Amino acid sequence: MRHWKTALAAILVAGTLAVAAAAQSMGRISGSVKDENGNPWPGVTVVIHSDDTGATFNVTTDAKGQYSQMGVAAGIYTITFQTDKFAPQVFRVRVEGGGTLTQDVDFKALIAKNPQYAEAVKKQEAAKQKFTELKVHFAAGRKALSQIDALRQQMGSQPAAQQEQSKQQIAQLSQTAVTELSAAQKIAGPKDSNLPTIVGNLALAYEAAGKHAEAADSFTQAAQLDPTNPNYLLGAATNLAYGGKLQDASADCEKVAALAAPTGATCWRNIGVVLYNTNQLKDAVVPLQKATQADPTNADNWFLLGNALMNTMQSKMVDGKLTAIVNPGTVEAYQKYLQLAPNGPQAEQAKQTLQVLQQLGAGVDTKFIAPPKKKH
Repeated sequence: MRHWKTALAAILVAGTLAVAAAAQSMGRISGSVKDENGNPWPGVTVVIHSDDTGATFNVTTDAKGQYSQMGVAAGIYTITFQTDKFAPQVFRVRVEGGGTLTQDVDFKALIAKNPQYAEAVKKQEAAKQKFTELKVHFAAGRKALSQIDALRQQMGSQPAAQQEQSKQQIAQLSQTAVTELSAAQKIAGPKDSNLPTIVGNLALAYEAAGKHAEAADSFTQAAQLDPTNPNYLLGAATNLAYGGKLQDASADCEKVAALAAPTGATCWRNIGVVLYNTNQLKDAVVPLQKATQADPTNADNWFLLGNALMNTMQSKMVDGKLTAIVNPGTVEAYQKYLQLAPNGPQAEQAKQTLQVLQQLGAGVDTKFIAPPKKKH
């Protein structure tokens, strides 16, 4: 028994010595980091990567700008210092077994030795400040546009007096949006990747302010910056229609349709609605016809087309009587609406109009006038 205990003790001592020897063979990497003013720089990320084993350690400088990583095996290491101001600083070092390697970084000294690096730092700081200012202006402009959208949604249920207040608020907010987004555009410069988004939102601000010429110009500029986005051309076409530039608006709708057919239908509809709402019913017919051709499943497009055709109907004297000349497609437009939306919000008006057309001898199929019978 005594011999067995002695042997065990010998084994334990040998194991302890082996662990101690392994610990002594491990090294340490440490150092300090100073900023561009020569002050200790806390919070700097230090990545220590073993080129031999692939092991990676991540440490952060403390309040005194110091870092340390223990338990580092002997070998070649790549140490990378990562900051939010400067390009990463990379060093390759050799750690001897059981030794301590010190790797410091002094950005003040680094800048002093390398004027080009100092200039790059200045440009980087200027770009960072510029982007911060851009974000502030863009966020303020977007906030104003969001408030405008909310007010527009509320106006439908507001009394007349409150609607007038909402209109005044929208006018003020749209001016704020124009000012802020114009500032963002100026800061961005002509090569900024964010420029199409900024200009597109500026166009929305002009549109909200009722400045349709400026809105059309901004939408066109955004479309030139990003030709793949059909919504910019859609906005340009709509605002060109407000300005009476129907040929240019139609050309933009053709481009939109080539990019995205559903958006093209919306484009033609928008032109038709603009003309319809400004009492240019005759000019509204063609774009509304194109809207129904591009999207024949949209009931509202058919109803608007029917109204445009109905309200541009002419008359002539026949045998001493004034006879209405029903425009081709009028009856079909209302019938198509009732097929697609038999219980839609405009269904009753469509039925009544078809009754009038029937009285005018337009050959209306009466099955679209009476409600469909229920099956038992």
